[in-house]
Amino acid sequence: MKQLIIILLLGCGLCAGAQQLNTNAPQYALNTNAPANAMASADGQITASVTQPEEGDVSKTFSRAFAIDQSDKISVSNQFGSITIKTWDKREVKAEVSIRAFSSSDAKKLLDQVVIEAGKAGDLVTFKTRIDEENSRWGNFIRNGRKSRQEVKVDYVIYMPATNALTVSQQYGNVTMGDFDAALSAKVQYGNLIVGKLSSSNNYLSVQYGKMNVAEATKATIKHQYGAGVVLGTIGTLNLNAQYTKVDITSITGEAVIEQQYGQGLTIGSVGSLNLDAQYIKVKIGSVKRNGAIVNQQYGSLDITSVGSIKVDAQYTGVNIGQLNGDASFNMQYNNLIIGTVGEGVKRLTADCEYVSMSFNFAERYNANVDVQTSYASFRFGAGVSAKLTGDDEDRSSREKNYVGKIGSGGTNVVRIKAEYGSVTFK
Repeated sequence: MKQLIIILLLGCGLCAGAQQLNTNAPQYALNTNAPANAMASADGQITASVTQPEEGDVSKTFSRAFAIDQSDKISVSNQFGSITIKTWDKREVKAEVSIRAFSSSDAKKLLDQVVIEAGKAGDLVTFKTRIDEENSRWGNFIRNGRKSRQEVKVDYVIYMPATNALTVSQQYGNVTMGDFDAALSAKVQYGNLIVGKLSSSNNYLSVQYGKMNVAEATKATIKHQYGAGVVLGTIGTLNLNAQYTKVDITSITGEAVIEQQYGQGLTIGSVGSLNLDAQYIKVKIGSVKRNGAIVNQQYGSLDITSVGSIKVDAQYTGVNIGQLNGDASFNMQYNNLIIGTVGEGVKRLTADCEYVSMSFNFAERYNANVDVQTSYASFRFGAGVSAKLTGDDEDRSSREKNYVGKIGSGGTNVVRIKAEYGSVTFK
């Protein structure tokens, strides 16, 4: 009997000891399969605390730093997570990465498939996420009638000087950064790109299926497809290609070359010089500061508050210009053309239009010679405009008519209009 009691007491003691040993979460040194130089120093050691705050949720962390000089370049490539860029004054780049895995079956196995590769070769420092995708099906889904989940989330925080060139690529997640001075190439797919002031003249930004927000840029080349749109603050020089999205720009102080198809429209507060190719969108521009604007547009509308000289080729587009201050040429088919005020600085105004209703309101002191040719179109004019038909009586009864005259006292300025179908009105 005494032997039995002793055995029971020993068994209870062993169980209690085992429970005490399991109260602290184990620490692991993780095999990342990264290149040898990625694990060379103590500050680059990869460690993880495997925790399970909820069923099927485990995590690990990665940290690595490299000394750099001003000519070195940084490259960061990630998927399923986010990248945050923070600048500092140290001559060093450091990556801190948090990795979490969610799986209804084996989260630890999924976590082990995530590898962070880090290294420096020559003047290039790289950080890259690699996922050994044994099962390419990600997200929440139903399998065999049961809910299933398989996801990873890899979040980078990069500390680096603002004066080193940066290339960043993110799939399925956001990229966020503040002001930056060096060359920047940023590509985001299925996520948002949020950027502060870009002082370099070498910036390439690309977003697919997301939103872009840039506070300010000296010069930028931007490509955006689908998603929640592009919001730009003050841009010096802009080259923009946008598709199936909305574009909203506060101001462009220099030259803008913009190509946009479909989407919820283009809005620009002011622009220095403009070269626009637009399709199936509404365009609204406050002012074009410099002469030589070029617009090619098919379908939609073009609304400009004020502009200097401009050339417009448009089909199925309503064109409305509030104040015209320079020479203008319009070649249009279908819809309407309205110019609120033709200013005194306009020396030559021409329009060749088919199936377009045209209306021109000339400034009070504007003077010009007038030549209007119509074919199956009407011509009306008010006070301050004098015009008469040319040709004999037989010509006057035809569908094709030619009016000549003047606005005000005439002079060296020329207004020449050709209309087939539609109408012409001078006010």
